[in-house]
Amino acid sequence: MKRFLILMYHMIREPEDRNEARYACPPARFRSHLEALRRWGWQPVSLAQIRDHMYEGAALPDKAVAITLDDGFEDNYRNAFPIFQELDIPATIFLATGHLGRTNAWMRDWPQHPMLTWEQIGEMHRHGMAFGGHTVSHCHLDQVPETRAREEISACKKTIEDRLGTDCDLFAYPYGHFNATTVDFVRRAGYRLACSTRSGFNHRDRDPFILHRIEVRGDDPLWKLKQKLTFGTNESGLTLPLRYYAGRLSARLRA
Repeated sequence: MKRFLILMYHMIREPEDRNEARYACPPARFRSHLEALRRWGWQPVSLAQIRDHMYEGAALPDKAVAITLDDGFEDNYRNAFPIFQELDIPATIFLATGHLGRTNAWMRDWPQHPMLTWEQIGEMHRHGMAFGGHTVSHCHLDQVPETRAREEISACKKTIEDRLGTDCDLFAYPYGHFNATTVDFVRRAGYRLACSTRSGFNHRDRDPFILHRIEVRGDDPLWKLKQKLTFGTNESGLTLPLRYYAGRLSARLRA
């Protein structure tokens, strides 16, 4: 069965402190990541192509990989968008709509940065960038009352559709937090794909509302990115290959 990967980024900017280095990928490093994907034989695809593959059996290329960015930081427009255009790589940005035009206020005690404006989003949309829902306030969907969770999911979708004049059927769970009820809310709201933060390869038999993604840290050098792509994991390190193959051998011996 053909496998595909989805990568997750956040900010494309120089980090302001050590904590932010996990989420802020410097533009030069981001470009090197995307160039390396092609050099290593990976084929960038859109989430729309993955959606059509999941529901209709549309073909995906070998070593298909989709690029996603969570939250909707302004640097996605300033730094990532030109690189996507230059390298002709599709991508999806998941928007926390209540923070657009403001700052990342949900990240308390972290550096504050501007979020995308609808003018910037509209420009990117006209040039082929895709946008999905990430709730209104970037809340923990599994921790808020069900009525609020439902509203966060549906209101986000409606805002994006009203602003862009197109269907919004892609979603990502903030913090990767969800439960059976919130997954059902996402399905009932009219989304068709939803991304988690669980690591691993995807395939057509996976639940389209719990797609797995690989987190690419802002400080990941190329060798760590290559490990994550090879093994389909968020982990990386010099001992990862040994641990991976030892685990597979152990599982075979127990079978």
